[in-house]
Amino acid sequence: MRIEISGLYAITPDEPDTAQLLRKARLALQGGTRVLQYRNKSGDAALQLAQAGALRQLTDEFTVPLIINDDAELALKVDADGVHLGGEDGSVACARALLGADKIIGVSCYNQLGLAHQAVAQGADYVAFGAFFASSIKPEAPVATPVLLRQARREIRLPLVAIGGITKENGALLLEAGADALAVISALFSSEDIQQAARQFVHLNKLERRNMTSHNQELFDASQKLIPGGVNSPVRAFRSVGGTPLFFKRGQGAYVWDADDKRYIDYVGSWGPMIAGHCHPEVVKAVQAAAANGLGFGAPTAAELEMAELLCKLLPSLEMVRLVSSGTEATMTAIRLARGFTGRSRIVKFEGCYHGHSDGLLVKAGSGALTFGQPSSSGVPAEIAALTSVLDYNDAAGLERAFAQMGSEIAAVIVEPVAGNMNLIVPKQEFLAALRNLCTQYGAVLILDEVMTGFRVGLQGAQGYYGIKPDLVTLGKVMGGGLPAAAFGGRRDIMQCLAPLGAVYQAGTLSGNPVAVAAGMATLKLVQEAGFYERLAQLATQLTTGLSASAKRHGVEFCAQSAGGMFGLYFSRALPTSYSEVMACDKESFNRFFHAMLDAGVYFAPSAFEAGFVSSAHTAADIAATIAAADNIFSVWK
Repeated sequence: MRIEISGLYAITPDEPDTAQLLRKARLALQGGTRVLQYRNKSGDAALQLAQAGALRQLTDEFTVPLIINDDAELALKVDADGVHLGGEDGSVACARALLGADKIIGVSCYNQLGLAHQAVAQGADYVAFGAFFASSIKPEAPVATPVLLRQARREIRLPLVAIGGITKENGALLLEAGADALAVISALFSSEDIQQAARQFVHLNKLERRNMTSHNQELFDASQKLIPGGVNSPVRAFRSVGGTPLFFKRGQGAYVWDADDKRYIDYVGSWGPMIAGHCHPEVVKAVQAAAANGLGFGAPTAAELEMAELLCKLLPSLEMVRLVSSGTEATMTAIRLARGFTGRSRIVKFEGCYHGHSDGLLVKAGSGALTFGQPSSSGVPAEIAALTSVLDYNDAAGLERAFAQMGSEIAAVIVEPVAGNMNLIVPKQEFLAALRNLCTQYGAVLILDEVMTGFRVGLQGAQGYYGIKPDLVTLGKVMGGGLPAAAFGGRRDIMQCLAPLGAVYQAGTLSGNPVAVAAGMATLKLVQEAGFYERLAQLATQLTTGLSASAKRHGVEFCAQSAGGMFGLYFSRALPTSYSEVMACDKESFNRFFHAMLDAGVYFAPSAFEAGFVSSAHTAADIAATIAAADNIFSVWK
């Protein structure tokens, strides 16, 4: 038998008069109590046996489970539905052996999440936390917080019972934090009208449950019927962190609001483009003006030329540029262009770097650093994957060995100058120098994938930030201002191999779309303002140093770093410098942190392997609020 533990969980007061105890218990049951626990710390064994037996008959009348506090032997004698164990009341295993598999066993875990995990592992049926508020019944009880309850809700699939000083006024806070049942003594049995008090607790529970029906969940359920996985890009599905993905309805500045109208401080920024914040008035104005003149023409416009001129002005490596609609399209074409220019076929990429979802780039490393790549997606032919070699990021020596072995075959090396798709990994200077020198020496094309870093780490992208000149560069995200726009460009002699001048074909119906170009131009105007990137970097540094200091103060193994307006969060002792080190970070701790911060109104990327972003719309107050929320979480981290 497994009876649902939810709603009003009434715990009887110490009452020497059995008739009075039964009267009070009956009123509580008539008011809608879902679980009744017998607790009497002052009576002798004979009184406890008599009262427990009488309550057993009463709860049978109402078909409500009777739980005995602390005493499995007494529960066995009266054939109660279960027992609730405290810290010194024996193990779950002993209680199970005594009572049988069909009985309920609950465990008090006080303010310790670790005890709850132990109870789950031992086979408990529910766990209880508290005291949440001051209580005359147990004034010395350890203090628990709603933050702990939220963490438990994310990590534990058993019913959660909240106990300690609970009233009609504070109970909603605990229900919102994730409690399935409210365990009440004084606020129920000391009431002048016990039945009415019980009804009020029951109503509170029903009202909160109704309020907790998530529109995000409703939308996700409906979406899964029509859209594979319910999302149009896999990371949005929350598969990595668990839970229901958020469906956003609007954004403004540094904030976004989900379908339940909950506001979040946003550190995803549409995965990077929203460098000026959501709905910046200048960007919106430019989009509206462009849209009023036409949504698209499939023909050249003056705005495309203005965008090309600005990109070439801001990025010295660009001698010519072509506009496309997505980062995947930009990197795919850059690879094709490099092959057409060199007459070679092999591509070198680095494990953990993501360059869009074209077949030749959806490749993972083989068993050794120099082995042929293997497809990392179904549908990618092995013959195509074999043309891509995958090396370790930041490994200059490994890169040198690869060129020594097959340099004459390599058409291009493509790399994220700051890796942002395996969390954030900053490059070593010797690695960047080896990239440039070896590509020059062997006649390979060096492609910097700056879809993420372009205009994000600095006005001249990572190439300016770190002082490396690519042969080709790919751009996206920020240059579109939130709309679908991307580009690739570089050396004139390479770019002139593109159709209609050369034999390398590329085309796109929406390339250079006037509305997207307008959004991008307005955004690029904003980022050129004096001090823009200095302030952006300062915000990112304040965030990462503040989070790291908080974690250290509470003994949590955590570190963080930033590069310009990007940042990375890691549950590890040291900052990772490679894919293997990122993979060694504590992913489960990140998932726990992600959901706790989400509950606190802070939206980080829903994956331990994605970088985060600040925007110029974030304020010092937003950063401080984020650090304070994390500090509350770290303070109860066990």
